[in-house]
Amino acid sequence: MGEKTVLCACSGMNPRGEVSRVSVYDLSVENDDIEYCCVVASAGNFRKFIDLARRNTVIAVNGCENACPETILAFKDATVEYNLNVSKLLKEHGMQAENTVRINENDEKCVSIVKDEILKIMGEIK
Repeated sequence: MGEKTVLCACSGMNPRGEVSRVSVYDLSVENDDIEYCCVVASAGNFRKFIDLARRNTVIAVNGCENACPETILAFKDATVEYNLNVSKLLKEHGMQAENTVRINENDEKCVSIVKDEILKIMGEIK
């Protein structure tokens, strides 16, 4: 596998999808060893993201139990090493995301929880 960890976030139009996307984007900006993979572009056969996912360790950051990023990447012959269910994680912390297309103060707290969990997962699978 490559040197990068690739994060592929939920693209759903719900608050957990928004928290997933912001978490993945933030971590990709803050860490040189993390890249994001656009699940929608992957579904549309955009080679950059498909190749990135095929060559590196992938963590799917799912808004719910449907695990859409893993399903889409499987169709592209990319393997997901870990599926994070944001809905379940936030419930474990007594939190719930609130906004679909904007992040408020509560949702920033949710993003922080998700980012911490992703970093923890990265440490466990490396």
